Amino acid sequence: MTGNNGERAGQRILVVEDEVLICMLIETILNDAGYEVVLAYTLPEALEAVERETIDLAILDLNLKGKKVYPVAEKLKAAGKPFIFATGGNGSEVEGFPGSPWVAKPFQEENLLAMVTKVLG
Repeated sequence: MTGNNGERAGQRILVVEDEVLICMLIETILNDAGYEVVLAYTLPEALEAVERETIDLAILDLNLKGKKVYPVAEKLKAAGKPFIFATGGNGSEVEGFPGSPWVAKPFQEENLLAMVTKVLG
């Protein structure tokens, strides 16, 4: 792994994922890389987290129990906060957010961290 975890201290990432095991995996990867993680498993939890939490980036599972995560993406976009879609597809199914970064599931740890680093700058 490259980079300095000290540079990431205090950077908070919202992870919106309805599959508990996948959520735990993402949380572990991000924590090990030095990020703080805020978790949301449902659309209402995610919308509330965007309102209440200070975050630097969000990783959004495209489908939450059959519902698209777009309302959360809209709220993040309005707040000027970057986000990454996580999808089992090839990214073409992301509607209304052309050019938005995405990562394919299942993903490798290096790919997820590379995308997070890229988006955070």
